[in-house]
Amino acid sequence: MVCFSLFAFTKSVIRQGLDIRYIRAESNFECSKDEILEIIRRPGNLEQFHPYCYSNIALKWPGDGSIDEITYLNGLKYTREFFNWNDDGYDLKIGARKRDTIVNWRVYEVDKRTVLSIQVNPKLPYKNAVISWFAWNLFIRKQLQKYLDNVMRGFEYFYEHRTQVKPNQFGKHSWYS
Repeated sequence: MVCFSLFAFTKSVIRQGLDIRYIRAESNFECSKDEILEIIRRPGNLEQFHPYCYSNIALKWPGDGSIDEITYLNGLKYTREFFNWNDDGYDLKIGARKRDTIVNWRVYEVDKRTVLSIQVNPKLPYKNAVISWFAWNLFIRKQLQKYLDNVMRGFEYFYEHRTQVKPNQFGKHSWYS
């Protein structure tokens, strides 16, 4: 009875559109907004601060319609397509086989500080809403948050030291190392 109730509740939540799937990492910097924007808009920028990036090659740059390619440490390769390139950052699509994930890079000012925010909005491959919900809540969200937190730590390290991060500098990741 309890199992059926949980199942019915989960299915209801998903159908009502309350199953919001995204993760976010943010960090504050004592600098101008333009300084952070300049770093994240460089072609090949991920090579400087992404701890799981083997290479990041700009194929078309800069602005709306920009395209680059990231190769992770484990050899996995994705193309990133940029859109909504504006004064506050940009959005991009990354993924494979019609499972494009939308990533939002935003820079804004709050109380004389500049905030870098990265939000990942994944499209999961599961057709069954219940399986998708459980996969997200029991496994995917945690792994994705660890990944994004370490990307942000890499950015903070690069900004502070002006030195490229080392591969897996903040620990290995089962999906990308």
